[in-house]
Amino acid sequence: MKKQLSVVLILILAAMLILSGCGGTDAEETTVQEVDMPEESVEETEESEEEVAVPELDLKASYDDGTYRGTYGDRGEMQISIQFVLTDNQISDVRYRHLYHSGNDYREMEEGDPLYGIALQHEQVAEYLEGKSLEAIADVYAPGTIADDVDTFSGATIRGNKIVSAMKDALNRGIYSPANGFSTEMNEYADGRYRGTYGDSGEMQVSIQFDIEDNHISNISFRHLSYSGNDYRGAEEGDPLYEIAQQHIQAVDYLEGKPLEAIFELHDTSGYVDDVDTFSGATIRGNKIFSSIMDGLNRGIYSPTNGLDPVIGDYPDGRYRGTYGDSGDMQVSIQFRLESGNLSDISFRHLYYSGNDYREMEEGDPLYGIVQQHEQIAEYLDGKPIATIYELHSPGDFVDDVDTFSGATIRANKVFSAIVDGLNRGIY
Repeated sequence: MKKQLSVVLILILAAMLILSGCGGTDAEETTVQEVDMPEESVEETEESEEEVAVPELDLKASYDDGTYRGTYGDRGEMQISIQFVLTDNQISDVRYRHLYHSGNDYREMEEGDPLYGIALQHEQVAEYLEGKSLEAIADVYAPGTIADDVDTFSGATIRGNKIVSAMKDALNRGIYSPANGFSTEMNEYADGRYRGTYGDSGEMQVSIQFDIEDNHISNISFRHLSYSGNDYRGAEEGDPLYEIAQQHIQAVDYLEGKPLEAIFELHDTSGYVDDVDTFSGATIRGNKIFSSIMDGLNRGIYSPTNGLDPVIGDYPDGRYRGTYGDSGDMQVSIQFRLESGNLSDISFRHLYYSGNDYREMEEGDPLYGIVQQHEQIAEYLDGKPIATIYELHSPGDFVDDVDTFSGATIRANKVFSAIVDGLNRGIY
């Protein structure tokens, strides 16, 4: 009976979302019977109920005091950007910098809006976490115990796993704004090229690429640098924004050739970034550069230099989701399952390059061969140990040449990055 009630509530929610997307607000004009629930949405709800039984989070014993920021997004749009403060591993000041689903901006909704109940439930989750220890994040896997049923929205159907993913992403990136200093200890990283991003408020803001050799940084550059709709990489001398671009270049130039620990100096760039016109070297957002570099390191090597040691940790059984994207748009969003360390049920939730949505392509399309190659990747990994993902760095060994597309040139390293991102975020 409880499951039947949940399905009814989901159908009501779908009806209201369809109405809001069409500009309508009168739910009485559309009956529940007329709504066709997308098969994926039904599957997602049922799987979420199954997996809340294993809310296992891989957390460090202690995190630096200060502010953290993280995101969750797929299907080509950012959905959650969250910020919170840690003090002695206690959570406070939780707030959503961006909260966006299916074309609706929930932060802009007011009481009386048909979807206001969902915004209210997200606020209830934030209030629940206030003052609690980090382990309480796992409670959000089962939001029905936290968020009340509001209007037609069940507390059990709010997507708590997206909030968990965003908060885990924040912890993985490291401290955004320190409060009482910070640890500068770094791991050893394999030689090669890395790529990472930082973005919130629904748009990519920083995408960065750099090389590591003997744990030193080199060849660091911005693949994307955008704020408030302005592309700073395209700014020319004389443009009011040109000086900000120059400050960012100074910041990364400073890192060139330095040990990896030097990235922590991005939390205070005033010592090496000049004040230019009305722009202070102290106000450049060095913490966004820091966050994007950490993201790149967390994702693992993008292009190896001296081979790879395919050693990977143990991960609990469950469903995972991860993404890879740069240059201002999401490019790969992937979902997969782990069972006893083996991959299964691999699917692309989003697959998008240079304005082309590959998931929508059909046989006969000039780019359909790329679709087939990605399908080959999913088929090859199915049932194999998780360490097999390292073979994505040489896809020509198992991806066929299709039409004019070589198996050696497919961007399988983006799939690798998306899978590692999913593992880092933990069970979805």
